[in-house]
Amino acid sequence: MLGAMPAVKLSELLGQPEASAFLRGVVAGGRFANAYLFHGAPGVGKGTAALAFARALLCERGAGRRDAPPGLFDAPAPAAAATADDACGECAACLKAADLQHPDLRFLFPVSGEERELDKTIGETLEELRADPLYVFNYEKAASIRLSLTRELVRELAYKPFEAARRVIVARDADRMREDQYSAMLKSIEEPGASTVWVLTTARLQRLPATVRSRCQRVRFAPLAETTISGFLVERASVAPGTARLLAALASGSLARALTLRHADPLELRDRSLALLEPGLRADAPALWKAVQGATRYGKAGRETLRGMIEFHELWLRDLLRARSAARRRRSTLARFAAGSWCSRSCCAPSRATSPPTWRCSRGWRGWRGSGSARATGRATPAGAGTTRPDAARAPRPRVRYARGPGPSPRRRSGGLFIAGVRAPSTGARAAERAQQIRRLAGRRAATGPPARP
Repeated sequence: MLGAMPAVKLSELLGQPEASAFLRGVVAGGRFANAYLFHGAPGVGKGTAALAFARALLCERGAGRRDAPPGLFDAPAPAAAATADDACGECAACLKAADLQHPDLRFLFPVSGEERELDKTIGETLEELRADPLYVFNYEKAASIRLSLTRELVRELAYKPFEAARRVIVARDADRMREDQYSAMLKSIEEPGASTVWVLTTARLQRLPATVRSRCQRVRFAPLAETTISGFLVERASVAPGTARLLAALASGSLARALTLRHADPLELRDRSLALLEPGLRADAPALWKAVQGATRYGKAGRETLRGMIEFHELWLRDLLRARSAARRRRSTLARFAAGSWCSRSCCAPSRATSPPTWRCSRGWRGWRGSGSARATGRATPAGAGTTRPDAARAPRPRVRYARGPGPSPRRRSGGLFIAGVRAPSTGARAAERAQQIRRLAGRRAATGPPARP
């Protein structure tokens, strides 16, 4: 009997419009690459998208339709209708693939434990995946895709698909393999034939060998927005809005991390992780060692626990840099505003909302630049000015022309006009003085002729 595992379609991917549009276009086009590599941050929907893509390829009403070859005396077949770009979710193939029971769908994922209990571990994981629609893969212990599964899969690829037009192999977290497994899979990925499509997912792209990466078509998945994560938690996970916003802020764009933190007290985990920084800031080595041993339970804590603590430290540093950068930018803007430096662009318009009325940029720029006319005339804008706009125009850029003669031109260009080593800038505090100097040089050369060429 089929379980209650939800079947997410490509059109229903959460917060990945670019990846969804690309994969739907691939399904509608009917031309598939040998292998696809879904990469991005952990917990952003790569595994869900891989299974949705596999269901779309196996759908009997779409790309997985297996047409019988026409007979010798059969009438010409009618023109085929346009192929659907997603799984229908109603045919027998879609129902089987949704429950991971389709014979032409192979789903590989890392497991931990003894080799003799491999079948039991895989069965328990699949049962949990079918029973919990919000199941998250966690690897507290060392987990990997076993070599025996890879060898069995390579032998199976020598046969034709059972029901669908092609066989789809989904390898979740493909970076958790041994080197000899990549060597065994390389030939199959490079030349899988027209009846096999590989879909690999990874959150650690550099852990995959370059020989495997180069033979896959990459599809990047971006981190999710906080509003997307919080909305999903409220609607699908029945989390309170305030708690959902807190989890989304602590998730760093990872929905899987937010789903994992909802079962614990996120504030307590955050405070416990940040408490490890206090002995380090005091340079107290014995206290730091004691705090680390207590947090790791003297080496008994799992890998996910340690990774979560490090992620909290990274999140704290990120927020600290954001706050520091925003404060510095605000102080700089306020300082320029107090000095009377207004924007000198042509989009400026007077703002009469303030008293006295000042010039305000219609693009929102205020206090970013001094007036160009003030720089051209050499006059500094006094503090508190801005009730009227200066009428003086910028110093015009001089144009000097020479008669070309034989040999290379003595003029040099590097972002502006150079004459005898003097650059004519278009703006600056001494633009008028430099323009006058260039005009004197130009008049002198016009009287004496161009310089002798070597």
